[in-house]
Amino acid sequence: MSEAILLRVLRVRRRSARATVFSGLAIDEEGRLVAGAPRYAVTLPSRRAVAEVEQGQWWRLTGKAVPTEYAVDGYRVIEHRITATDAELRRPCGEHIIQLLSTSPAFPGIGEVKARRLWERLGESLYDSLDQADADTLAGVVGAELAQGLLAGWRQYGDAAALRWFQRVGLSLCLSRKLLDVYEGEALAAVQADPYRLLAFGMNWIAADTLARQHFGLPADDERRLAAAVEAVMYQAFDAGHTCCARQAVEAALARLVGKAQAATAISFAQAHHLVQVSGDRFHALGPRLIEQGVATALRARLGREAVLADPPDVEAFLTRFERDEAAALGMPAFTLNAAQREAVHAVARLPLVLITGSAGVGKTTVLKAVEALLEQSGQHIYAMALSGRAAKRLTEATHRPAMTIAGFLRNVAPHGLPESSVLVVDEASMLDILLAYRLLNAIPASCRLVFIGDPFQLPPVGPGLTLHALVSVPTVPRVELTEVRRFGGAIATGARAVRDGQWPSLPDTADEALAFLPCAPDALADAVLRLYLADPVHTQVLTFTRERGVASAKALNGLCQSALAGTSRRLFVWSEERERREDTGLRLGEPVLCTRNLHEWGLQNGSLGHIETIEDPPQPLFGADGEPKGLTLAWVRWDDGERRPVTEEVLDALELGYAVTVHKAQGSQFPRVLIPVYAARNLDRTMLYTAMTRAKTQVILVGDVEVAHRAVEAPPHASHRQVALAELMTESAACS
Repeated sequence: MSEAILLRVLRVRRRSARATVFSGLAIDEEGRLVAGAPRYAVTLPSRRAVAEVEQGQWWRLTGKAVPTEYAVDGYRVIEHRITATDAELRRPCGEHIIQLLSTSPAFPGIGEVKARRLWERLGESLYDSLDQADADTLAGVVGAELAQGLLAGWRQYGDAAALRWFQRVGLSLCLSRKLLDVYEGEALAAVQADPYRLLAFGMNWIAADTLARQHFGLPADDERRLAAAVEAVMYQAFDAGHTCCARQAVEAALARLVGKAQAATAISFAQAHHLVQVSGDRFHALGPRLIEQGVATALRARLGREAVLADPPDVEAFLTRFERDEAAALGMPAFTLNAAQREAVHAVARLPLVLITGSAGVGKTTVLKAVEALLEQSGQHIYAMALSGRAAKRLTEATHRPAMTIAGFLRNVAPHGLPESSVLVVDEASMLDILLAYRLLNAIPASCRLVFIGDPFQLPPVGPGLTLHALVSVPTVPRVELTEVRRFGGAIATGARAVRDGQWPSLPDTADEALAFLPCAPDALADAVLRLYLADPVHTQVLTFTRERGVASAKALNGLCQSALAGTSRRLFVWSEERERREDTGLRLGEPVLCTRNLHEWGLQNGSLGHIETIEDPPQPLFGADGEPKGLTLAWVRWDDGERRPVTEEVLDALELGYAVTVHKAQGSQFPRVLIPVYAARNLDRTMLYTAMTRAKTQVILVGDVEVAHRAVEAPPHASHRQVALAELMTESAACS
């Protein structure tokens, strides 16, 4: 039987175009927790959601609650699961005004604690106090001085009507802030004039269409709706990695959104509103087209000319000295660069743009050391960088020169300007998507030289478009390909090259080989990986294809490894305000952990790996260098850069177990021994296997379904299905120059 229940959203577990899944706690009409009530897990279909679900909201839901039992870390958990048949947003969470006051520079001195205190004390009347310049009421909460600052900032920035409306209809915090930043005092009017503008700010089609139809009553054939449907199709394609889209695909997608009969009209409206450009049989959204055109123009400007830093005889003399120094550093009687490596150094000394490509172990890093040394000798300012923090760290270790992330360069270096004699060296350039390439090229002067180093056979960028993968297909772009394996040879190099080239190698099926494939049925795969891991856990990293789904996902394998290795180890607990008790974080003393997002304040990047070295029980106060409190230290982790850092609640939210990580997280990293479970996954292709295999230094063991591996290797890589226009635009630019 269906029941109606009032819940406060505890956590959003998953969002998709079809539904949002979240956990919630039963509350009464005053917001108090209902004593003894179970924890609820709600599936809210998108067609039932009048607003985007966010933590802290109150929802009145109708549906049948089904008690469900499952185990987490050995504990029995029971929750009541509901698929909502009706839903009403009863109270927004107040986060819009809280985040605006605490993060905008217009409100100095108002951090999150004070902003939250204002909301908790005043609630909705906070808007009235700000609008009516009620300094006395505000001063009663934050003091007279801060109250005056609040009112001054509100006169400059505040928009109570917009914030209230955005909260009421459930727009996300991020989206609301973007609207206010772009439209300022006209934000609400802009949305009311065309609610489909929200698509450009990240809202999906279902949410935007529901808002437009329910709150504004727009008819199905409204010109704004039909034009926006084309825009939504192009955004969806962009999210899938494409920068352009074939006409047939656009028409098919439009048929699903607005009906087949309206597809042609929608395209006409979109062109009239300049939302898309049509080139032959391909559609280009205006934004991605301008981005790719900008990248092509910036790169093309560096072609067809020379900018000699050193004459060939001087480069040869330098290389002779470099080889001598390398031999001494390595303790070898002699060290010799091969012909391709020497050619790469000569190219950088002569040309403003050079691609240096090659598979793992062919000596790209050695070339980079030589290139940086030559550039330094020539008086150039070198900015070496990589996309991930781990890749930047490896770059620093290999070259003994500073390197940074691309994000760090854009945030901390580029705004101050670069000298004319500058060189950007981008390692692991296969990970560079078109958006980041655009930002990077727009942040540097036209005189800045570019060196892109990478392997176009590795995974394509996570973000949209292709950069290195596209540029290697343009004949006019100078490229030196390294092919001679230098770092490791034998089975790993041979097998990796075969996989890269789309040919399945013949592999032994014994676990003592440098490269092997152990066949295994899907239902036994996880246990097989565990047995192999336990043979040498200190030197082994499991690299898998998926984070949560699949028979050998990172989540599943991490749970198995934890049960086998850390079942009785000391547990890391954290205090839960919601449950008013200590709760198990799921982490244990001595375990490997993975950082899942960039935490610049703590010196951590998305993909950093470490081990829990100490657990503080009870937690200890943590103070910054200025003596100000920074929270509580729950534990200490020794990270892969050798640093020991505290785990606060902020850091804890970004940690996962690291026995097994996805191949994407490991890109740019190296491990002694790698285990790769092979199973059917949507993202599996030859580049996934190749990238995973080339992360290993001494041994690679694949285990699982051989036929799945065969099909993945022999099929075209997923990157080849991405529809992009960069190579074409480079060619067009060349033809027009």
